[in-house]
Amino acid sequence: MKGNVLIGLLFLLVGAIQAQAQSSAPSAVNAADPAVIDQDSVYSCSTGQKAQFKGGDIAFQKYVMNNFTYPARCQENGIGGSVLLRFVVDVDGRIVNIQVLEVSTKCPEFGQEAVRILKNSPRWIPGMHNGRYVKSYRELPLKMAVN
Repeated sequence: MKGNVLIGLLFLLVGAIQAQAQSSAPSAVNAADPAVIDQDSVYSCSTGQKAQFKGGDIAFQKYVMNNFTYPARCQENGIGGSVLLRFVVDVDGRIVNIQVLEVSTKCPEFGQEAVRILKNSPRWIPGMHNGRYVKSYRELPLKMAVN
């Protein structure tokens, strides 16, 4: 089922994506680290560094392509679609508070599958604000099409 499905991923977060070299990404973040800002506030990181999947956008795209199960009804009927997700990456890199902001009306199952993928995602690299790790929002549009 996964082999004949094309999944295009667009990574947007209220502005341009900021690329970061993999070598500069920390391997793990500990919430007790003094580099962590208070754990209660959630930032947009518009002036800092956005949270990112370890290995960057290409690694996340591979993760989704390897784990996304195209909804059977939609695949059988050749239905493509999209979903817009909003979620928080906490200071430990966990994905929390996942919300489906928009989903294709022809195949609402896309939203359920996208949420499943994010819930099972490995930990991310948290966002930074003023040189400190913070909880931060991400918005992620995903587009799917049957090949």
